[in-house]
Amino acid sequence: MDLPNNPFINSTLGLFDGDIQAAKLRGLDTTIWGSECALTLATIDAMSLNYNLNDIMNSFERWAQNGAYTADGEVRHIGRTTQQALERFAQAQDPFSSGGIADDDNGSGALTRMMPVIFYVYTKYGSDFINDEAAMLILHQVAGLTHNHPRGLMGIGFYAILVGQILDGFDFLNALDRAIGITYEYYAEHAIFMPFLSEFDNLNTPDFMNQSKDDLNVTGYVVQSLEALVWVFLNTTSYQEALDVTQTVPGNPEAIMPLIGSLGAVLYQKHTWPNLTDLLQQNPQLNAILQRGSQSGVFY
Repeated sequence: MDLPNNPFINSTLGLFDGDIQAAKLRGLDTTIWGSECALTLATIDAMSLNYNLNDIMNSFERWAQNGAYTADGEVRHIGRTTQQALERFAQAQDPFSSGGIADDDNGSGALTRMMPVIFYVYTKYGSDFINDEAAMLILHQVAGLTHNHPRGLMGIGFYAILVGQILDGFDFLNALDRAIGITYEYYAEHAIFMPFLSEFDNLNTPDFMNQSKDDLNVTGYVVQSLEALVWVFLNTTSYQEALDVTQTVPGNPEAIMPLIGSLGAVLYQKHTWPNLTDLLQQNPQLNAILQRGSQSGVFY
């Protein structure tokens, strides 16, 4: 059965496409996918049934322990912050205390798997979900299952608002301008986030688009990943160009290519996936989870 053509499906396939293109650059097997894609599938699988943090963490555990949501039943990499969160959850069975809260728990792992959650809150609460504390709580809670530091949560909030503006029909430049303003206004009203607002000041500079690419550095840190993502989309005009330019960003740009693919699919309404033909044909589990997610009505 062909997958539906809608932003939820396409954003997920863009994630996989970015992952596959990154694997090609690294000379890795392109018949499998990475941890970000697996955790995204785990999130979709759990949230297609209902919103329950324990269910999501249980899905994450099935991935880490049994290779669920992978192409071949093997887990090749678990980020440190995610690994420690899973260990805390296994011990306490408490999703509210599992996520890392240290300063070095601000990697981009949660950011990369959050697109289905963004679609969930956008569908449930509307385009102004920022004004509904229940919606923002969902975003923060799902991200916080693994990465629960205020800086990372704020980065994910900004990303969600940016995606929401794009879904509302704004082009990237206007969506970015609106998202930055909304983000600052929202998080400035919450004391736990205020000390970290300045971390995002570079994104708020009027000439950020014209900053040198050499000033970017993809290390895995969530703010740097967002800066690279924004710069790439400000300086490109198509889905594939965005992925191609990402490859030239200093640092470890392959790490953010799934993120670029996911957002690019939404921004450019991409719906054809020649790189994924074999992957989709050979992995009925992938098709089944995406079909179930689309049919659930909670993501789109």
